[in-house]
Amino acid sequence: MFELSALVFATAISMLYRGLIAVIAPELALDLDLSENQLGTLASLFFIGFAAVQIPVGIALDRLGPRLTIVSFMLIAIAGTALFALSTERWAAYSAQLLIGAGCAPLVTGSMVVISRRFSPERFAYMTAIVLTLANLGDIFSTTPFALLAEYLGWRGALWIVMAMTSFSALACILFIGRDRQAEGSQPESLRQMVAGIGQVAMIRSLWPIFPIMLTGYACLMTVRGLWAGPWLADHYQLGANDRGYLLLGMSLTMTAGMFLYGLLDRRFGQRKPLVMGGTLLVIISLGLISLPTPPFWLATLGLLMMGLFGYTYALIVAHCRGFIPPQLMGRGVAFLTLLGFFGVGLLQSLSGWLMAEYQSYSLLHASLAVILLLALISYSRSRLN
Repeated sequence: MFELSALVFATAISMLYRGLIAVIAPELALDLDLSENQLGTLASLFFIGFAAVQIPVGIALDRLGPRLTIVSFMLIAIAGTALFALSTERWAAYSAQLLIGAGCAPLVTGSMVVISRRFSPERFAYMTAIVLTLANLGDIFSTTPFALLAEYLGWRGALWIVMAMTSFSALACILFIGRDRQAEGSQPESLRQMVAGIGQVAMIRSLWPIFPIMLTGYACLMTVRGLWAGPWLADHYQLGANDRGYLLLGMSLTMTAGMFLYGLLDRRFGQRKPLVMGGTLLVIISLGLISLPTPPFWLATLGLLMMGLFGYTYALIVAHCRGFIPPQLMGRGVAFLTLLGFFGVGLLQSLSGWLMAEYQSYSLLHASLAVILLLALISYSRSRLN
């Protein structure tokens, strides 16, 4: 119980960091003199830093174990948060986001590795969904509560509070995550063999049709929720920080409900592929709704809430992939999948910043995301069950 609580706390910290930029984006742009393109780059650097270190994270998880890996990297996130809070120049904020992303890299991945070693394959998706559902409190905190905190203390003061929370989470991981161990049946490997294991995961042909949706599914959700939803609501509906925070809070609550619902359905029926396909199709429809030129506010709200409810298929996709990954490669396998997912977020957020700078069109942005997700869904439809 204490171990799962520590994992939930750590994963919640990762959720908090990835969502807070959307709430304070207008204030950051003003204070740090950021253009829309630069704001997109700033948000994407968390995910780029997160993805960039997934290979060493995967090796560390299999070689050193989750506890030592998670705590060591969290120290980097703490340092990055301090740098962000002190930033007065764009380069400092950029560097801080890279450090924070790198520091959060093993939090979700490490949690899934611990779950994979403590529970049976049949319970993996359900237990992962439970951890992610509870951890989504971090995403919820990044909405209205963080907006109110930023309004009272300023965005810099709010970041100092987040740094303190991260420090407490690292302490909990030291105290409560169980002893580090390799996957059952694995043999000690040299560093060269461990690095080669990443390539072995990438060459599993059964995973290839799944890779595109791993790359774009979560990325489309976070490009809207984690970056452009706030500015869109401010520009088109003149919502202030608090009102933006309330609507993003609603989106986070539906994400929480959706993750838990997916976990229950997977446990009851064990049909991951139809769940992923159906949920992704509903997200595409949601993006179509908000791609209309300045849709009525109720329709915009419906579209965002639908995206939250059906868009978080991440745990189901990882569970689908897990069946094709050998136990001795599990740490590196989950890390490689996480690399794809978070590199996709960084890539789409960067491209979205360029698109917004060039065309100034939220409708084009949302429609482009819908097309990207549709192509990924077509590829995923060709994947096989395990």
